[in-house]
Amino acid sequence: MQELILVISRCVSRRINRNNEKTYYRFHFLGFYCGHKIRSIHLFADPKQLNLGPIAKGEDYLLWVKKKRINQEILEVELIKYKKII
Repeated sequence: MQELILVISRCVSRRINRNNEKTYYRFHFLGFYCGHKIRSIHLFADPKQLNLGPIAKGEDYLLWVKKKRINQEILEVELIKYKKII
């Protein structure tokens, strides 16, 4: 069973991963997840998943995600679905 994570956060930026050139979105987060200190969330999304429109910097979102890994206080997640908070 995959672990579902719900996140309410603000998009800080859109970046390109240097290792594999995939686009990801950086979300604000300061706290802990499963005993690990987290200072940022990197959201990887397939362009087909962004059917509600692009994720915009400075906007707040409710995110349904699944964990990929934790790397140097960064929680890397894959997008399941999202909703912009108005």
